[in-house]
Amino acid sequence: MNLSDKDLNLFVVFDVIYTERNLTKAGEVLGITQPAVSNALSRLRENFNDELFIRTSKGMAPTPVAENMVKDIRQALDLIRNSITESESFTPKTANATFRISIGDTSEYRLLPELIKHISKSAPGVDVQSYLTPRHETPKELAAGNIDFAIDPPIHTDPSLSHEKIYEDQYVLVINKKHPFAKKKKITLDDYLSLSHIHISKDQQVLGHVDTALNKLGLTRRIALRAQHFLVAPYILEKSELAITTIKSFTKGRDFKILPLPFEVNPLVLHLYWHSNKDQDPSSKWMRELILSTYGKIQGKR
Repeated sequence: MNLSDKDLNLFVVFDVIYTERNLTKAGEVLGITQPAVSNALSRLRENFNDELFIRTSKGMAPTPVAENMVKDIRQALDLIRNSITESESFTPKTANATFRISIGDTSEYRLLPELIKHISKSAPGVDVQSYLTPRHETPKELAAGNIDFAIDPPIHTDPSLSHEKIYEDQYVLVINKKHPFAKKKKITLDDYLSLSHIHISKDQQVLGHVDTALNKLGLTRRIALRAQHFLVAPYILEKSELAITTIKSFTKGRDFKILPLPFEVNPLVLHLYWHSNKDQDPSSKWMRELILSTYGKIQGKR
């Protein structure tokens, strides 16, 4: 194929269609109309003598030819983007930028106060937007540029994502200081199972670390309250004899009784994710380093 008479912007359109699997959504990402996306797809089909994307009930499905092309196209686009960004500089003091982070409520509580404290002094023109992206959509959202970072457990295996471990915390049992078990230094497994528990989750179908560990022992606990946000938990603990199993940092600044668990639970581990096409981007590197250093300070203060 002779590139001299080809519109290289078509490869950008190809990449976005592959990510979104929907021409209207692709147009929204690209900032063009759906007919313009359709026109670009027609030109791509003509250039490669293949349908490339076929309309199905689940969206625009890539053909085998498109599947074979996508890796090379994305690598080429990444090289071009990196060449451009490497020639650019990022000066925090004068920069005007917005960073979008997918993050859960407890991570928000830990990260954002310290992060914003630093940004307000060193980069007053930088804004931060926090979202909660469903984890199965995280790779797609990072690839599309809808979010810049995601803070999640190490569950993503998409090779287009870069990541680094930023946080680890142990699970403990938390009760109020008037609870009948508050005078104990440790509890037995039978004690634990006799308690009524608070479980925080936005997904009713997914087991957390604690229930997964109990299931391996052939055990279950009584969940007296299922709630969506950790923000409510301290107020419930203060007014009841319910217990919560959560990470130790949850208790920081709060007057609760902390007890070690009578069974093993894997620690909470969090990674910072970003798309690999941002590896060399100066602004992304600056924010990554800031998030990493902020979590380092948080870890040290626990």
